[in-house]
Amino acid sequence: MKKILLFSPLCKPKKVLEVTLPSMLKQLPDGFKIDVLFYNDNNTKEAEDYVDSLHQPDHNIIVEKNWIDSTSSYKKHNWTEEKVDRIIFIKNKAITLAKENKYDVLFLVDADLVLNPNTLAHLNTLNKDFVFELFWTLFTDQTFVKPNCWDVHSWSYTNPNTILQLQNPGTYKVGAGGACTLISKKALDAGVNFSRISNLGFNGEDRHICTRAECLGFDIFIDTHYPAYHIHNPKNVDEARSWYKNGAKRDFFDAWLGKDWENKVNQLCAKKEKYKPKTKIELYRTALYKAKQAYKNYLRYNSI
Repeated sequence: MKKILLFSPLCKPKKVLEVTLPSMLKQLPDGFKIDVLFYNDNNTKEAEDYVDSLHQPDHNIIVEKNWIDSTSSYKKHNWTEEKVDRIIFIKNKAITLAKENKYDVLFLVDADLVLNPNTLAHLNTLNKDFVFELFWTLFTDQTFVKPNCWDVHSWSYTNPNTILQLQNPGTYKVGAGGACTLISKKALDAGVNFSRISNLGFNGEDRHICTRAECLGFDIFIDTHYPAYHIHNPKNVDEARSWYKNGAKRDFFDAWLGKDWENKVNQLCAKKEKYKPKTKIELYRTALYKAKQAYKNYLRYNSI
């Protein structure tokens, strides 16, 4: 019988975890054996205690903690480059455990995702080495929802159809993505992992594992049959809970994907004619603007 390890590193408020974790524990074991491994990385006692209460070795639910020195700045949950390196370490540790214990599949799920009960079983039937399930997110600086995939790092699209096609049930080849990812033993044994590729400046561990997978010859796919609910903001917990109680249906998200959304997707991907300064003053202003933006980005990703 095929063995699957479901792994999730956890650092979210208790009210989020109370919705997301039960959905992970209720994945339907369709002809395979599921073991669940949670890494308890929470920074509040109530969330930490809740996760610890789920530890049931006799039922193949294991809760781990303290893989990393508690004095690390990541333990304080400061979003710095060091924190990204920490989550890379944690996810790579899961990969190592999956390989050492000879699992056939590793299923990595972010802690803020609510899953349809059929998600894992369906992804397993696709027989893909690297495939993840769709979810939509309204980011704080955006006016329309985006999927957890893109064509070109980072979050760039060569064609609006990359996004628009995801309205329809299917499995589509994409450039990259992640957060709800099924990886085969074949890909793990070939060396797919989250470690930084030193000459690529991508921020976020999913960029590195997708690039490595592509270089190792594994196509990357996103499936859209059983979209997850992404609790990007804790204020959406009640809606997520209601969605799950009412069957975690795919068509719930249709209301997010109307004509206005389609227009904004097309605008996002439209080719824009490059503006050329007409005077020296405009040239200086453009240069100053670019310098300011570069400085803001530097501070964003290199804060202390």
